[in-house]
Amino acid sequence: MTVSASDVAYLGIRQMLAKGELLPGQRLSQSRLARQLQCSPMPVVEAMRRLESEGLLDKQPRKQARVRKLSRGDLDGLYLLREAVETVIARLAAERITPEESRKLEELSRAYEHAWEVTHHESEADIAIHRHIAECARCSLLRGELERFRLIELTAGRHLRPNMPRTGHPRIHRALVQAIVDHDAVSAEYLMKKHIQHGYDELRREFDMLLETVSKPRRRSSSRKTQ
Repeated sequence: MTVSASDVAYLGIRQMLAKGELLPGQRLSQSRLARQLQCSPMPVVEAMRRLESEGLLDKQPRKQARVRKLSRGDLDGLYLLREAVETVIARLAAERITPEESRKLEELSRAYEHAWEVTHHESEADIAIHRHIAECARCSLLRGELERFRLIELTAGRHLRPNMPRTGHPRIHRALVQAIVDHDAVSAEYLMKKHIQHGYDELRREFDMLLETVSKPRRRSSSRKTQ
């Protein structure tokens, strides 16, 4: 299978987004990206159109494309979509998971809880659990959509504070993993929904705190004039 120049440019820009080399709201120069990726501008143009259609870039008429920056409306929509996709994934995973996959899921769950005890922050272990559950669902379309949503959240939400301590995740994860291992599709679907809603509530609070900080007027020191 041959890989076109636009595919190479697409993967290159996507990787730059994932690594944080391109920041939310940043304008993108086609010529600069072409130099960085060592290709002509046309593959970059095609790659950027593809990334716009996936929601990773945002372009207004007659303006340069920018890295998407999550608005409050974007955040609401993103988590509604994640909730819809991941609850279906959890149900399918509970129905289709094999004994070997169950053992791996339990190992990932233990690794997550250990990471939580050490850092009290979100970690790669959390992403690994969700990816494994998606693999157990055996639906490439759902898995692809989930990866797209996660990348949008990672790149467009990078201006939020991802290192703030989180609460309650180990307990929710533990119950979710147990439901999937037990082939309890109804409970798995319900627990995944609660888990996504919990994550949304925390990120929404961070978003509101950030808006409050940005919009808060600077206090000016004033002195009374003496007559």
